[in-house]
Amino acid sequence: MIPFVKISNAAAVFQRLKISAILLCLLALVIAFKTEPNQQFIIITNPLAVNRTNEVIAIKRIFFGNVPNHLFPVIKKNNTTYPTQTLDINNDGRWDELLIEVNLAAKSMDTLQVSWVKKNVLPLFKKRTNVQLSRRSDNAVASTEMNQAIRYRGFTQNIAKPFYQMEGPGIENDKVAFRSFFDYRNGKDIYGKIVDTPVLQKVGVGANWHQMQYWGKDILKVGNSLGAGALAVEENKQIVRLGDADTTTFDVLYEGALQASFVLNFNQWDVANGKQNGTETISISKGNFYYKNDITLSLSSLQYLVAGFANFGIDKVAYSVYNKKFSAVSTYGKQADGTDTNLGLAIMFATGDYVHHATTDSSSPVSNTSYVSLKSSVKKTIYFFACWEKTDQRFATGQGFTNYLQQTADLLANPIKIKILNKK
Repeated sequence: MIPFVKISNAAAVFQRLKISAILLCLLALVIAFKTEPNQQFIIITNPLAVNRTNEVIAIKRIFFGNVPNHLFPVIKKNNTTYPTQTLDINNDGRWDELLIEVNLAAKSMDTLQVSWVKKNVLPLFKKRTNVQLSRRSDNAVASTEMNQAIRYRGFTQNIAKPFYQMEGPGIENDKVAFRSFFDYRNGKDIYGKIVDTPVLQKVGVGANWHQMQYWGKDILKVGNSLGAGALAVEENKQIVRLGDADTTTFDVLYEGALQASFVLNFNQWDVANGKQNGTETISISKGNFYYKNDITLSLSSLQYLVAGFANFGIDKVAYSVYNKKFSAVSTYGKQADGTDTNLGLAIMFATGDYVHHATTDSSSPVSNTSYVSLKSSVKKTIYFFACWEKTDQRFATGQGFTNYLQQTADLLANPIKIKILNKK
């Protein structure tokens, strides 16, 4: 028999407090358990009869349900961890979208398991995409990287000694790099890469990018053309560059293992004979030989949006309808500047947006440019391709380049189907 022991009032109070604390802890654990996401699986399906390799898919956070802010997803199949990246689209400190690099055989389905961990125990994946802007360096040491910048109307750069390291922001993945001229020209250029690591922090620092470097070189002659997918407006059969604005701001949106993006916001942008506000959101994903440009701009019914690329001596411009959703204009040939190598250039767009395409001559205000005119709408998306044979031997032939454009158009038109399965 257990002897009865009389507990004093103070001891009784202490005992009750101790029990209450234990109960509160248990309650907190129950609440925490209930707020943890259920066991989840991602079902991915390939609708095409072709293999899909190292493709990046995106899933919005909301599809996973009420995920606590401190948790992040880890994606696995058996003992394989899939490369991922979370994106904070609205910069509120909370991730909004999940990117996953997946492989799927033709007409197949796969199941991936989702587990949730704290940020400090997330797996680390190699950074394959990057956004870079910095001021020009006077020595072999790169200047501090800038995540934001603003320019005002009339800002110009001395091309021989520019204000910015690459004359503006650059963006890259493991295949190719691009830069935007952050001045009244608002042009675009290409850096051909022969390495799969980020290099833009070093480009133009203590070396000339017009000469072959360990990473590659500038492979596009731009001049007064639209370069690598720069924009213009067509009105009354005249092409007018979308260049200067009262203010233009640059902001890095994100960068990481799978995707990078930045945005240019134009206030009172020169649009033919008027002014409009507009944006360009440039993004690039691992493994692709193109960047995506999501454009917002309000044009009149008498205006067309124009996107173009440099054409110095390549006579043939192909217009191809790849499927009901995507078409492109393209050139191919030994047009990699400063080399005797092949380079394929293309602008891909929604098939239904096509109006016409043409090439300007050297006497035009926007010269030496092959361009496509697209129907006006507030939102427009184009894809600009730069496929250099020194990066990938597929592009040593025109057929290899054509096959890649067709394949990409089919992949874009038939995205991987995604379903979230919750298992309690």
